[in-house]
Amino acid sequence: MTEKQSHPANGAPATMQDWPTLVGRAVDDVTRILQSEAHMLQTNMGAALETRLASAIATLTIVAVMISGAVCIVCAAILLLHQWLPLWQSFGIIGGGVLLAGLAGYAIKRSPATLESAESKSI
Repeated sequence: MTEKQSHPANGAPATMQDWPTLVGRAVDDVTRILQSEAHMLQTNMGAALETRLASAIATLTIVAVMISGAVCIVCAAILLLHQWLPLWQSFGIIGGGVLLAGLAGYAIKRSPATLESAESKSI
């Protein structure tokens, strides 16, 4: 492409930029925009990851405390039954109760779609 000249207010000719220079600038601008977007994404992802990690740690701490409390309640129930039964029978009764509670929880948690698919396979 040939160079075009324009005459600004002071009368001196000014050379207009040619196409390769304009394309180079456009590529540089796009590169800077993409780098800025990548940096913003990295910043946002870092903050989101940090929030999720803090939430996971808090949840795990709460679960650990709840498990400790459940173990204490089970031990108290065993010792209560031990007043009337031998220790091995107390452990057996409480263990069976915990097993039944776990199976009931699992059955409740199963989705209706899983139940329907199991019924359709048996027919």
